[in-house]
Amino acid sequence: MPAGDVPRTLAQLIADYQARYGEDRARANLWWSSARSPEEALARAFYDWEDPDGRPLRRLNSHQFRLGYAQVGRALQAAQRHLPTLLEVADFDLLLAAFSAIWRIEDVFLEATLLTYDVSERFGRYRGLYPEQVYLHAGAGQGARALGISGDRVSRDRFGPVLGALEAAEIENFLCICKSDLSPGLLLH
Repeated sequence: MPAGDVPRTLAQLIADYQARYGEDRARANLWWSSARSPEEALARAFYDWEDPDGRPLRRLNSHQFRLGYAQVGRALQAAQRHLPTLLEVADFDLLLAAFSAIWRIEDVFLEATLLTYDVSERFGRYRGLYPEQVYLHAGAGQGARALGISGDRVSRDRFGPVLGALEAAEIENFLCICKSDLSPGLLLH
């Protein structure tokens, strides 16, 4: 949003978010969902999407830097060893739980909530598995608390008719990106 221009309503914040990030997010979602094989989809899920000239990026998203390339690479290798299990999972919550279990079994991470969610959401797109609830970790949790909502995951309807109309993964992304612009009164308008 331009400096000094503060949206007054949640609908304006959402419109600004969609104008700034919607096209990029749509291209990213297409990239994650259009892999030619499960192996390719899994590898894509760990990194940012391809750039505009079509070259795949092996770049971590900025919120994954604390883990580092070596640790994320270990997590990918562990997930690849368990790909048959990941392909049997029937819904998003079970996919998220499967990735968490793989990290523990393979002794990759004790806790990597955000990476686990991101990889599950990206690989889930390939599988046609989407979160039904909004997961409130890291920045998404901060955004939800700014609106007066707490918990680990909550139903979309807790965000009211305007924000709740978005898909759960989009609400999670919006909360994270726009957290500093949110306040409890926004849900009332």
